[in-house]
Amino acid sequence: MRDSTSSSSWKLGRVLATLFVLVAAILVQQAIAPKQTYYWSNLRNLHHPLQFHGERIHNNFFEGWYYKFTNNGGTHTMAVIAGVYHPPHQRHSVQRNNTHAFVMVLGLEAPAPSAYYRFSRIEFVDLSNRAPGHESEFKVRIGNSVFAHNELIIDLPASHYDKISAQELDAFYNTASQQYLQQFQNSKEAQLRPLTIEYFRSLFPSGQELALQDQEAFAIKAHFQFPASAQTPLPTSWLLPSIMGTTAYLPFLECIHGVASLHHPIQRGQIATLSENDTILSKASYDDGIGYLEKDWGVNFPSTWIWAQTNVFKTAPGSSMLFSLASIPVLGPDFSDWVRKHLPFASGMTEWPGMLLVYYHAPSKTVYNFSTYILTAKLRSVRVTLDIDKGTQTVYFKAMTRDHNWSEVALEANITRTMGGGIPLRTPSRTHRRMAIGVEEATSARTSVRLWRVGSGEILVEDEGLGSGLEVEGDVKWLEDHVN
Repeated sequence: MRDSTSSSSWKLGRVLATLFVLVAAILVQQAIAPKQTYYWSNLRNLHHPLQFHGERIHNNFFEGWYYKFTNNGGTHTMAVIAGVYHPPHQRHSVQRNNTHAFVMVLGLEAPAPSAYYRFSRIEFVDLSNRAPGHESEFKVRIGNSVFAHNELIIDLPASHYDKISAQELDAFYNTASQQYLQQFQNSKEAQLRPLTIEYFRSLFPSGQELALQDQEAFAIKAHFQFPASAQTPLPTSWLLPSIMGTTAYLPFLECIHGVASLHHPIQRGQIATLSENDTILSKASYDDGIGYLEKDWGVNFPSTWIWAQTNVFKTAPGSSMLFSLASIPVLGPDFSDWVRKHLPFASGMTEWPGMLLVYYHAPSKTVYNFSTYILTAKLRSVRVTLDIDKGTQTVYFKAMTRDHNWSEVALEANITRTMGGGIPLRTPSRTHRRMAIGVEEATSARTSVRLWRVGSGEILVEDEGLGSGLEVEGDVKWLEDHVN
């Protein structure tokens, strides 16, 4: 009896301590950088993560829906990102110019691998049905294009094409080259094979080549349909209302994630690029292909992150894996900035690694959740390595959790892409106060996964995924050091 009472008291103490930390964090946020509208939007939409959050937010906010499509056969993958961006508060005219809605298209076959289309904020319209029973649905319009949970109708005129300058691309490639060099210098091979930043910079177009490139504006038209009845949503509950788990109850987080469908068939998928005089430049079909749908919103992207996703598996079709590891300013970015400036000795206490990791095994209809908020889960190892001879970058991780039978299982994966072969992607930037090139995204990485029972060694899954998405950005050694 005494042990039972002691255990209950301990659990109550943990709950009260957690509530105290949460309340204290919110009060600190209010004092340092009040964002009541952002907080209440996150709390109000706690169980509607896929619907639009930014209705009453007018500065320091972004929101975007990410659609990924792989064609029938798995030979080509593309992505569409639709969203809205409000820069941090600044001079009114500058802020008004940088506030906009956008559509990004990645993985085009011609005339360019990607395109960015910019629209005024008033051309973004939320058409979602917020009535009870429609929590998993959303629908927004940007210009003449419609983005919904089950359909895309894309009509992007050449007049809204927003070209990335050669100077911005050159600066980004310099930064990306420096990150590759740092990753290489952390390896044992660096002692035997010294390389300079010039080697990695040669993987990208040179400044002169960029200056000579003059991509003309082009239009895009597309239509994709993927019925909701065939989608694979992530199971949720009041305790775990979204992929964010219990951390969804922290309304001040820098960047928040949502998953609409881990895997779904594409009933119809057609896309075409056209010149300004409507000449067809390229066409592609994604009929009977495979799709994935997620979203992000918040005030900024993390300073360091790794993101990988694949759902085109050879052995277990219909399966899906999402991995996201990032540096998290646990009390919000503004408070972390304040501590870094005024209390530098304590800056390491305000930023922790956080992980979202879910593997869905379609044949058994089982979801394995290894995310940080799962008390029985643990990320055991993470490494980012370069193979100079093959010209590839590989992200490796190993994690453990317990399944619904309380049996301990382990998952390890290798996600490999060609160095310098990704597509420059615009992301929200607090530093630049605009949507700036922030990461190189691969849409054709390869993934190998292995899932097994720790106790018996029984192999549950050994598979290979095609058309994987992969992003690696920032100081990944910081992530490795904090995890390993």
